[in-house]
Amino acid sequence: MGLFSRRKTVYVDSDVLVVGGGMAGCGATYESRYWGRDKKVVVVEKANIERSGAVAQGLYAINCYMGMQWGENQPEDHVRYARNDLMGLVREDLGYDIARHVDATVHMFEEWGLPIMKDPETGRYQRDNVLMETGWATMPGSEDANRAVAKACLEVLAAKF
Repeated sequence: MGLFSRRKTVYVDSDVLVVGGGMAGCGATYESRYWGRDKKVVVVEKANIERSGAVAQGLYAINCYMGMQWGENQPEDHVRYARNDLMGLVREDLGYDIARHVDATVHMFEEWGLPIMKDPETGRYQRDNVLMETGWATMPGSEDANRAVAKACLEVLAAKF
């Protein structure tokens, strides 16, 4: 008898099915429940939701934190940075639209419990020293990020609206 012959198939009805419980999947789950409060959202994950998935793209928003509230960078600056970094191969309209929401996303991660170091005097997020010259890269740990986003995801799934 093979490994998969012992598996049991479980059928679940849902309005929204999220495949993967990494940073992107947890974020999609949170947003799905937020905007579709009357919808049944189901997340399927092969492993422990607090430790699975790659966080490279999930941390991209944090790495590109702009500090708009302090006038550090604006969405146009992010588009210029991405254009240079990607040798011009970028949809500037989409990059701009995404950049408008980066800071709010990072603030939400912090509300969820993701520890982001701040300058005690100014209250601004500290930047990674290596990338300080570009004005980007606020760097929390990836395990912290997974745990914080997974916690918010699980809380919103359990919430009764």
